[in-house]
Amino acid sequence: MIDHPVRLAVFDIDGTLINRAHPLGERQINALRGLHESGIAVALASSRQRASLLDLAAIFDLPLYLVSYNGPLVNAPDGTRIAATEIDIPADLGAVLATYVAAGGCVHVYTIDGWQAYGPDWRIDNEATGGGVTPTLRRAEVEPAELPARALKIMCDGNIDALTDVRTAVANHPDLVMSWSGTECHDIHAVDATKGHGLRRLANHLNIDPAHSIAFGDADSDITMLQAAGTGFAMGEANERVIAAADRRLRAPGSGDLESLLFEIAAVDC
Repeated sequence: MIDHPVRLAVFDIDGTLINRAHPLGERQINALRGLHESGIAVALASSRQRASLLDLAAIFDLPLYLVSYNGPLVNAPDGTRIAATEIDIPADLGAVLATYVAAGGCVHVYTIDGWQAYGPDWRIDNEATGGGVTPTLRRAEVEPAELPARALKIMCDGNIDALTDVRTAVANHPDLVMSWSGTECHDIHAVDATKGHGLRRLANHLNIDPAHSIAFGDADSDITMLQAAGTGFAMGEANERVIAAADRRLRAPGSGDLESLLFEIAAVDC
């Protein structure tokens, strides 16, 4: 069991709450509802767009806090914006993103007001969305001049050689960070807008000590969140970096480990 009070629970989605073999079902829904009914604030933290998280929140039928784009955007259940951290897109990064797409990769650029997608149609269509949201701009190639001046996040989809040049360009800008967020996806955003920052901003908004939070994740983009929480759980197929950052480990979605733990926590906090 957990050796501290739990007032906030933050969940990554893909690979943590669900996976391809085990989609969202009644057991996960009931487990999160149990937390809410026991007075614990519940949040989803994902690389997904806010529209996709809103669709999931509707299925849960709970007042969920949402940390979107892997950290830059944090919203309360009523839509109130708690935080929105943007980045400037440097010219050198725009140039290597154009090369990356020309080599077969896909780039998604998310702003507060829209979503630009560049690359092969099949990769663009793989992007998780929701609420009928579609790209405001869709192109087969990147014209650096078309890129917005500011963005919440840039996602590179595709493990190809040209990704190395993108990593190098990001490393040249200390205000930016790039992390693996699952499958072939790599996210670029502000260094102070990780999931860990999202958890702390949410805790501050709720007047909760971050030490009284729990967090669950399986990817590199979850590491800061697991470290920021009072107790962090590495889920399922988490790699060694994620496991090292966590306090405990649970088996993958479908094992029942997560739901059993949450039912226990809800029973204690009732």
